[in-house]
Amino acid sequence: MEELIVIASSTWKFAATFPVAIYIFKMSFLETILYTNIGGLLGIIVFAFVSKVAIRIINSLWPKKADDSKRHKRIFTKRNRRLIFLKNKVGLPGIIILSPVVLSIPVGVLLVTKYFRHRKINYLYLLAGQFVWSIVYTTIYFKVKAIL
Repeated sequence: MEELIVIASSTWKFAATFPVAIYIFKMSFLETILYTNIGGLLGIIVFAFVSKVAIRIINSLWPKKADDSKRHKRIFTKRNRRLIFLKNKVGLPGIIILSPVVLSIPVGVLLVTKYFRHRKINYLYLLAGQFVWSIVYTTIYFKVKAIL
């Protein structure tokens, strides 16, 4: 049951799962890496499909018209500016690095699906970034646990 909780919470908020797995459930180093990465992989797969469907639905409900930009000025909100900054300035490598830590897996997968979907290998990059972060997080938390 503990494993399922760690897997389920890793699909949504990857970084917050490590203290729970290590301190509360007392999992070993390899168990923590295994279960958090299974959850992250499931999160990437599920949210990739959900993001594709959501983007199709949104595009079908609000199709872009050629003369639409002439009639209406775009409204840039704080959220839109941040997303455009992420896309233009940090690009795919920045999204891969920030996704498991800051953005959460659903937001990172949505950004990759929306802006970088033309190459399927980008999802593998997300998985690789998640794997690296899982090793970093697990190592840090086990070092802290050893000190305490």
